Amino acid sequence: MSALESPTETLRSAAKLMREKAQAASPGPWHQMCMGSEGCSVINDGHLRERKHVSFSGRKEWKADHADAEYIAGMSPVLGLALADLLDQTAWMVEMDADLAGRTGVDETLAVARAFLGEAEGARR
Repeated sequence: MSALESPTETLRSAAKLMREKAQAASPGPWHQMCMGSEGCSVINDGHLRERKHVSFSGRKEWKADHADAEYIAGMSPVLGLALADLLDQTAWMVEMDADLAGRTGVDETLAVARAFLGEAEGARR
């Protein structure tokens, strides 16, 4: 969050960006599919003949490729849209009652927003 941005502005900025990215991505839900020595793919939820690859984890080590693919599949646009709604809802609640800003739940939601925006300590994009 920039020094000029309030917690509600940070939450709304992250929600807006998260929603834009989720809507631009291949529709979810996503699933992982590992093919042994060929690596792992993340595919969107379609008919078997219409599988569309979203991501490919490349043959570094089966266990790591499988974990990467499972994680990426779990972070599909479906989750991104739900998180964006949560961020917007939290911003609305804090606007209605500013005393909520430093309470449990709000701080953690703000940390999610900051991490998504790449503002968390040590965050990478």
